[in-house]
Amino acid sequence: MLNPYAMQGWQNPAGSSSSSSSSSTRPSIFGALPFPSPDTLLPTFFAFRFTSFSPSILNCTVLGPGAPARPYFRILTDAPLPGVSVFQNAQGQNVALVQWKRHPEAEIRGVTPRQRTAELVALAPDRSSRSMMLNDSGITFMPRDNFIWLHSTATQPELLGRITRGQTSVTLELTGEAIHLGLLEAAVVATFLLQCGRNID
Repeated sequence: MLNPYAMQGWQNPAGSSSSSSSSSTRPSIFGALPFPSPDTLLPTFFAFRFTSFSPSILNCTVLGPGAPARPYFRILTDAPLPGVSVFQNAQGQNVALVQWKRHPEAEIRGVTPRQRTAELVALAPDRSSRSMMLNDSGITFMPRDNFIWLHSTATQPELLGRITRGQTSVTLELTGEAIHLGLLEAAVVATFLLQCGRNID
């Protein structure tokens, strides 16, 4: 399946064969989509950085905001369970998992029951975005320029955050409102799925 998040002009995630050597000069293929300008009155973001790749985001540490940055989550793949990515919080408790099989499944404890990742972060019919429906809210993920922008699925969408990819890390930035709404764990799992380089459909 075509992954719209691989067409960002970022460094390609593991497993992608497309080239991004000319990405800095290519116009965004999403530039013609109707979308509110992200350049006007951006809210304060709190950054969560996926780093210490070993050797990829499949095994990494998620550092939270503040100085010094402290670990909020660890993501472990194939340890202790082969074929499973486990998300642990700072206390070492399992808060989410992704089971890798022909049709991968994911579960976020207390947020979403186990379901196919293709349903958890569902691709829009026009393939321009993905959405995640949670207990009382939802998140839309829309690629634009060098970001994936997170908005609420309300009638009047609110900006919730954005995702960027660097050479050796991925950064999820969330607004205080998104964190207050309890969207942190879901956003971390979604970021992982969108950046892991594996087929999630």
